[in-house]
Amino acid sequence: MKNIYLVGMPSSGKSTLGKELARNLWYSFTDMDKLIETREQKTVSEIFSNFGEAHFRELEKKTLRGFQPNQSMVIATGGGVPCFNENMNFIKENGVSIFLNVDVNDLAKRLYKAQGNNRPLLDKSQSEEMVIASIKKTFEERLSDYQQADIQVDGEITVSQLLWLLDQYIPV
Repeated sequence: MKNIYLVGMPSSGKSTLGKELARNLWYSFTDMDKLIETREQKTVSEIFSNFGEAHFRELEKKTLRGFQPNQSMVIATGGGVPCFNENMNFIKENGVSIFLNVDVNDLAKRLYKAQGNNRPLLDKSQSEEMVIASIKKTFEERLSDYQQADIQVDGEITVSQLLWLLDQYIPV
């Protein structure tokens, strides 16, 4: 069966929803950031600080292209994956993409609270207002890439609602 790629901003719920979705579909689940961390034996933040963003984006590209079509996988992509290296084209050609569109203000609050949780593009020394402004800017820059997804859903969607939508899109 086709792979399902979850795209959206960090803290949009891709991993949480993805695990539950995979369980319900009897698919396997992969979190791309966790897979990269395991392979590199470094956190995403360490990769960014030691080797730079360009190196990390290449790791994402290599990891993404390592997924074969029709592996019955739910894949939680990193927040920037669809925005670099023609990755969204690869995703759309090799599976079904779902954009988890969480309100940017909710995202900002979640990300500000999770600043210590391995978020390389956030400056942990900034004020809450500066972090929120940075998140909003990143969201606006990425939105057109995210909106290319096959299915766009509100970030509050339940797994049962998502299963129904997927069934309308492709029989899984």
